[in-house]
This record gives sequence, structure tokens and C-alpha cells, in this order.
Amino acid sequence: MSNPSSPEVSGPMNGSLTHQIRIGALGAVALALAATGCSASPTASAAGGANSLTVNLGYSGTTITRNFNPFSLQATQGTFGFQYESLFSFNILKGGAFTPWLVTKYDWADGGKKITLHLDPRANWSDGSKLTAEDVLFTLDYVKKQKLPVSWAFDSKSVTAPDAHTVEITFDKPAYAKISSIGGITPVPRKEWQSRDGKTYTNPNPVGSGPYRLKQYGAQQLTFQARDNYWKQKNIPVKTVKAPVVTGASEMGKLLSGDVEWSGGAVADVKKQYVSKDPKNHHAWYPTYGGLYMFFNHTKAPFDNVHVRKGLSLAVDRSELAQLGNPGMFNTLNLTGLDSKTQGKWINPKYADAEQPKAETAKAAAEFAKAGYTMKGGKLVGKDGKQFSFSILEVSDFGDSIQRDKVIAEELKKAGIAVDVKPVASAQIDQKRKSGQFDVVVGGAVYYNTPYNFFRDMLWSGNAGIWTNYGHYKSKKADALLKEMENSGDDASLKRISGELEGLMVDDVPAAPLITIGVSAEYNSKNWTGWPDAQNPYAMPAPWSGPVDTLSTLLSLRPAKG
Repeated sequence: MSNPSSPEVSGPMNGSLTHQIRIGALGAVALALAATGCSASPTASAAGGANSLTVNLGYSGTTITRNFNPFSLQATQGTFGFQYESLFSFNILKGGAFTPWLVTKYDWADGGKKITLHLDPRANWSDGSKLTAEDVLFTLDYVKKQKLPVSWAFDSKSVTAPDAHTVEITFDKPAYAKISSIGGITPVPRKEWQSRDGKTYTNPNPVGSGPYRLKQYGAQQLTFQARDNYWKQKNIPVKTVKAPVVTGASEMGKLLSGDVEWSGGAVADVKKQYVSKDPKNHHAWYPTYGGLYMFFNHTKAPFDNVHVRKGLSLAVDRSELAQLGNPGMFNTLNLTGLDSKTQGKWINPKYADAEQPKAETAKAAAEFAKAGYTMKGGKLVGKDGKQFSFSILEVSDFGDSIQRDKVIAEELKKAGIAVDVKPVASAQIDQKRKSGQFDVVVGGAVYYNTPYNFFRDMLWSGNAGIWTNYGHYKSKKADALLKEMENSGDDASLKRISGELEGLMVDDVPAAPLITIGVSAEYNSKNWTGWPDAQNPYAMPAPWSGPVDTLSTLLSLRPAKG
């Protein structure tokens, strides 16, 4: 998985966690990293020929493992989307807009205790047989009985199939908050899996519902061929997808030469290194999937003091952080924790202008003064006469994140604070966050179809030390609001409650929102057009984004010529 504390992204390329990305393969989960190789030159053939596209899927390791088991945490890139599809998704770039796929619509009933899923009657498997409600029921039962570690797993009371294209799921209590997990269900054909061990079977020759079949497996490249009987779209423009192993060292060269036309790698200074080399055809888009935050340890002084937290937040220059490593690709966050561009639908108008791009030192000093600190000789000193000092813990393997933390330390130095950046092993950071043995950590949090899961991850007391409540924040008000939000199924209620939680973020500063983190994607429009972009954000643009996003992109591409 990618580094959630780094602005550049989640995904196989450098790992972080996302949700649609959590319901996809970032299934929610998440994601992996990259390795050596072999490439195939893209070919844009004459009209009527078999057009191909070469993609960097970000395989981890130097060879490709032949594991297309959609229930495996080690499933090979290309398992999801290309071959196995999820029921539906939500476009967080459009405020959580519903994106139908195998399921065309869903209906809630009984106050959120029952959901009815309507399957597209056209859906079929690559062997030509129909995909039915029985396959969905089988998949849910199979995962439960075999205790498989799928990202979308959820508890339910009952699951039934009134007919071949309808699935009904009931719950003991309102389950509105489970909707993304329900959408992430990835059905498999019962006839292919009923005698298989979901934990060990590698599924070398998949029978899926996606638009591509595995045409050729190689240790250095996978080749996928478009199905001629795909249920959703008869004519698939991209007939062949070649997915070679690409190392981080070779990626830029292959992008510049056109040997790789679509990638999800986080390229440093991508506008200068890639886009500027051929502005007409080279494109990079890193849309927001979450944010970067400074998490304070609420279990120890002085971070349990709201004025200290406010002062620290005010002392940070977010615009400087946004320009580190990849100028022009990220933006500062609204102080509610939500991104104004992609999450604006949910932000209470009261907080629409709650932005702080630059450090506000005078206001920071005023907050510190309320906490008993004064400036003496350029140092912020407490009542004990000692300079305010603390450490930021960072994963030792994340060089870019260490450098970013050092910039934060330099910014806080201007406010008279001494900050030490301490690199430690990843496992140690996890343990220290859980046990509350730290001062400050910087990390990422992801957005969902509604603000509920985002705020639950960050503010619910039951998540203290895990998910993104790294600071062990506990608030009876936040818990009560989250409980109310969990049982709300309409946008009006969600917006109202979200507004109150946004107020807690602004007034109580449980964590300081910094800048956006984005899904990294580079693509070449010389041979193919129709890519998602800021003007038409119909999908997350990386080839590993998740089944629905990946397929939305592939099925929207059109030959640039002819």
C-alpha cells in the first residue's frame, strides 16, 4: 500500500490506502508497488485493426505472479476491473455520485434495515453464461463460510434472491453506512468456485464478468484481450491491453518514449518531467481522494490544550507544503478537513471560507498565549521557562515524507517551537500510534461517498489509535453525532450533521488539515483520447483505482485517429 502520509497517492505505485480504493481491490484497500522490465510498443493500427494500449499496473516485485483469485490479498493487478467487476461505486470527485455497474440501482426500506439490489439483466460471465442473483448470494455465503479477507465484507441478517436479477439484504439495524461495502461486492460464478478453496486457489484462468480475458501470461507481461461477448458494451475500442512489469527507475523513460501510455506512478515534479516534454499528448492528473493531516496526541500535554492545537495549525504554511515534490498537483484543505473542490457539496456554507493557505503567526501567538506560552528571544517558552518542543514521528522508509515533515518543523521554528523529526520503522509507528507513545504524527485520511466514514475514521472514540483517529481524540459530542449520522439515509440529514462535525474540526482542532493527497495518473493522448480529467472527472484516473473507475476509463477511450 502506498504511503498515506505522502501527498502523491495511494495505489500500487507507492502504496496508500483508499477506499474506493477500499471497495475496489483500494478495495478498499489498498494497494502495492513496482518492478523490471519488458515493454511493448503501443500500436495504433489502421481502421478495423486490433488497437492496443500499454499500461503500467504497478506490479510489486520483479516478476508477475499468476494469482487471479479475487478473494486473495495478493491478487495480481489486472484481477479487478479487467476480469472481475464490483456491483457499483461512488464517484468521490463528484461528491459521492452513484455509479451503477453490475447493479443498476438500489432501494432502501425499513429505515435502512433492508436494501434491494437490482442487477443488470444483461450481465454475463466470459464463458457466455448469465450472471445472476444466485452468483451474488453464493459469493456472500462463500466469503462468510471460508472467512476470506475481502475488503468489502460486512455483517447482515439475511440475504435472499426473489428472482434472477434481484438481491435483498436485511440487517438488524440501519445499514446506510455499509453502502460502499455493499457496492464493493465482487461476484464470482458459482459453478467455477463452489468446489474451490478460496484461501489457496490461484485461479490461473479466470472466468469473470469484466470486458477482458487473460490472453497471455508471462512473468514480465500480462496481455488482456477484449471479449466479443461483453455484456455492457459490444464494441470495446481498446482491443488489447498490455501490462508489462515496469520499475520505478525505468518508468519515466518508458512514459517519455510512449512505451507506456497509462500509468499510476507518482512521478516527482510531473509537470516538468513529463507534461512539459509534449504538452499536446502528455497529461498528468492527480485528483483528490483524501487529505493530509497533522495528528496531535490528545492523551498528553500540551496537545490536550485546544489553544496549543489551534496555534500549531495556524503556524503552518500549507501553500508551501502543497508545492513540495510536485508543484501544481495538490491544494490546501479546508479547515473542516474536507476538500472544497471535491467535497464542497457537504461543507456547511458557514465554513466555506475556512481556509488558511499561509501561516498566520500573529493569530498563532495569540492562541499560544492563551495556553500560557510567551515569546522570549525567538523561542516560545512555557510557564516552566522551557522552550516548547516536540517530535514528529515518520516512517523511516518514506524519504519524501521525512523531508515534508522537516519543512513543517522549519515553519514551526518561525513560531519559536523546536521540532525534531524522528524516522522510525513502520511497525514501530503503528505500535506507537496505537499506544499513544508519540507527540505528533502526519498522515492521510480518505474520503467516501458521504462524510460519515471520513469523520468516523478520524473522530469516533472507538477508533482511538487506529484508522485515522491517531490522536486518540475522544468527544461525547462527536460520538453522538456519528451515531445519529450512521442512522441517516438522506442527504439533508447527512449535510446537517456533517456541518456540526465540521464545526468540531474547526473549533476543537482534533487534527490539523493540511493539504490534499491525490491519485497519481499519467497518460498519453497520442493514440487514445477520452481520458478522465479535471473538466470531466467521470472516474479516478489511475489504472489501479478500482474496478468501476478502471473500466469506466477503458470503455471511454477512443482512437485518436480514425
